[in-house]
Amino acid sequence: MIEDIHSAADMDRLVAEGEGYVLLWLWAAWCRPCQVMAPAVQALEERFAGKIRVVRMEVDEQEELAEGFGLVGVPTFILYKDGEEKGRIIGYRMKAKFFEELEAMMMENKG
Repeated sequence: MIEDIHSAADMDRLVAEGEGYVLLWLWAAWCRPCQVMAPAVQALEERFAGKIRVVRMEVDEQEELAEGFGLVGVPTFILYKDGEEKGRIIGYRMKAKFFEELEAMMMENKG
């Protein structure tokens, strides 16, 4: 289940204090590539069940929080492990490529 971030407290609880892998999905309601990526993100929950927890933040709803990420575009996916950023995927990807990039980031950060 994708959890939504609506405050700095949510950000701390779900990402900064999270254990294991957390994928933060930064998106916008007006963003067509974000909408197209939604099924891939939902499929990711099944494929990586128990390995990655997915959280998302609507950047227009949480402008102040979003500014802290130095975004160059949406969608942006940030992979965290134990609260520490491990990598980013910026922009649209086909589902297979998206999964491949996530798996590569996870392999680089094992241990």
